[in-house]
Amino acid sequence: MHQTKKMSLSRIVESYLQSLTMDKKDSDFSISPFVRSLATGIKIPTDLDYKKEYSDQLLEKYK
Repeated sequence: MHQTKKMSLSRIVESYLQSLTMDKKDSDFSISPFVRSLATGIKIPTDLDYKKEYSDQLLEKYK
C-alpha cells in the first residue's frame, strides 16, 4: 500500500534547504538524486545587477 505524507510546499522547501546544510544521516527529508543534480555550485556576485542581466538576456533572446 502506498502511503502519502501530506506536507505543505513551504515545509518541503524548508526541509530541502535544511537538508543542504545537514549531514544526510541527520535529515528526516530525503532529496532525490535528480534534484541534487540541479545544484551548480556557481557563485553569484553580490554586486550583480540582475535587472540588467535579465534585460540583456531578453534582448538577446528576441533579436
